[in-house]
Amino acid sequence: MKISVVTVAWNAEATIADTLSSVADQRGVEYEHIIVDGGSTDATLSIVSKYHGKNVRVLSEPDRGIYDAMTKGLRLATGDVVGFLNSDDFYCRTDALKIVADAMRAAPDCQAVAGAVAIVAKDDPDRIVRHYPAKGYQRWMARFGHMVPHPGLYVRKAAAEAVGGFESGYRISGDFDWLVRFMYGHNFRISYLDDILVGMREGGASSGGLSTLKVLNDEISRSLRSNSVASVPAMVWSKYLLKSRQLLSWSVDYPAPPSVRWPANQ
Repeated sequence: MKISVVTVAWNAEATIADTLSSVADQRGVEYEHIIVDGGSTDATLSIVSKYHGKNVRVLSEPDRGIYDAMTKGLRLATGDVVGFLNSDDFYCRTDALKIVADAMRAAPDCQAVAGAVAIVAKDDPDRIVRHYPAKGYQRWMARFGHMVPHPGLYVRKAAAEAVGGFESGYRISGDFDWLVRFMYGHNFRISYLDDILVGMREGGASSGGLSTLKVLNDEISRSLRSNSVASVPAMVWSKYLLKSRQLLSWSVDYPAPPSVRWPANQ
């Protein structure tokens, strides 16, 4: 089984080395790493060039935003399974992709697997701020605007092609809209894992103030309407009660055990 990892980047010189290194250190599985760069003007491409090899492919050109770039990466993927690792995130263990591959083999009736994500301090990746679990997620939660952690989601390529690309008309919620189409438009199933696969630094497009939350929730409500999923804006805003379990559910497996921890020398 071959896994395609897609990383979308733009002026990510501060963090992308961790992303690239954590992919390069994956063991026990066949993979390719596709970097889609939006035309960075900093040292991003210089850093990426140090990781060129048979498993790494780079596309650098202007795009129409993050979801346009993600669609490009999806189209370039040649693996049996595809997932996205953001340019400020990293695999926190060297067997993350092996866990995905093993889970895919163990659940042939599922079109995706989802692992947990640790949200970590921006300047201290060893310090977990909250745990974003995948286990326990159910499809009805999407009606409240809640989704599985996207950096921990891996989809069979055939299913991803059936869903199609990401809608570039969304500023923040294109990944949510894609997941709704995956679950409701195609009734595809997901196998949920306990394992934390990814360390995700605090911040990002969906982590702003009240005005950002309004854009986020308005887009989520628009996606649910356009996909004929019963919901109302009040339900979407109430999702923060569901998300409180991120603060109450702490993982005992972060950092990962020494034998599989990334980076191994820490």
